[in-house]
Amino acid sequence: MSKKIYFLILTIIPFLAKASDTTLTKNTISWNSKINLESNALTIDFISRMLGGGFISDTQKNNWISKLSENNTLFSEFSNNISYNRISGKNSFSFSVADRNLARIAFTGDLMKVALFGNYNYQGDTLLFDKTNLNLTRFQQVKIGYGREFKIQDKTVKVSTALSYLNGNQHLSFLSEKASFYTAPYGTYNDLEYDITAFATDTANFNYFENNGSGVAFDFELNFQLKEKKYSIYLFDLGYINWKESALKYNTDTTYSFKGFEIDNLLEFNDSLLEKEADQYLEDIYLNAKKDNIKSYIPANFGLKIEAPLNDLYFNKYIFGVNLKWQPYQDNMLLSLEKILQGFYESGYSPYFYLKTYKQYKGALLIPQIAIGGYTQKLSFGLTTQFFKKSTLQLGCQHLESVFKGKDSNALSVYLQMRLKF
Repeated sequence: MSKKIYFLILTIIPFLAKASDTTLTKNTISWNSKINLESNALTIDFISRMLGGGFISDTQKNNWISKLSENNTLFSEFSNNISYNRISGKNSFSFSVADRNLARIAFTGDLMKVALFGNYNYQGDTLLFDKTNLNLTRFQQVKIGYGREFKIQDKTVKVSTALSYLNGNQHLSFLSEKASFYTAPYGTYNDLEYDITAFATDTANFNYFENNGSGVAFDFELNFQLKEKKYSIYLFDLGYINWKESALKYNTDTTYSFKGFEIDNLLEFNDSLLEKEADQYLEDIYLNAKKDNIKSYIPANFGLKIEAPLNDLYFNKYIFGVNLKWQPYQDNMLLSLEKILQGFYESGYSPYFYLKTYKQYKGALLIPQIAIGGYTQKLSFGLTTQFFKKSTLQLGCQHLESVFKGKDSNALSVYLQMRLKF
């Protein structure tokens, strides 16, 4: 892993040296940290209680279930990034290193019902667990970028591209293409049908920078101006990681019926008889495990931004934008329209529309934001505060409403950016 990163660093040095020939240079070093937790159904109260343990009343369980939809998503990211950017005339060069920890869970409301109450209350019902997905990934991202401005009919157009190397540390995934659970009246028997694929990297090599897989990602951005408005069309982090064959891949596809244990003589009943009966049933649940490789996708962002000045007493300018995410569960088909639509649908991320404005207030720049969509699929409010002018410090939150909703909030986000210009 280290040799590949050194090669990328050495690749960019000649470009940076060439750019230093002009006096029209600007250099920026930035540090970014982000914590983000979002869900369209689960609340902070649910997550804290699950992690912290303790007694959970039926009233609280019913309250959680009432907020579930047919398809539920929980997404979290914790990341740190350091980057260097150099603008030299019409050219720009960038280099960044990031450590990213991503988690995404997709599940049906029926799965949560069984998890919280068991199957007693659902006699005679068939509960569906289709498309239940768990994806946990940790990786480092080393990115090199280049941009250039062009003149087209007296209009300035800037095209920027970047290529990333992804060093995969750990990955755990679980996917049930189809799964259902039926409980007969009075619990006389249970039918379980499932098609499950799971994957786990080698946990024996667990450390912060272990190379259990490698991948690439691609960025593209187009910026141009029409009259007073600036437009930006972008594609960020379109990429994947190929995990090593040393990892274990699990597959099972079966139908299983459980009719209870038969006990001939109640007086001779003991634990060993129960274990013998249980082992006999468990033999029917066959789980095929083998060493294999797998490809997983990281969340890609597609979007459009429009920026325009405001002749307003309170606000200097505004930015309106829309963002989409693309991240399919698995690499199960060739690139096609169906594959593209699959990635948008399975990401669990609805189109994210946002509007932000800028207000200078004493020594700080205030950037309020209103948005709807994303993983929460709800209306949200954000606020970023920027201090200083040349070298800046930004503190922000994309879900300010979580401060007021408290434990009933569906999101928690905090980010910090320190930028040094020279």
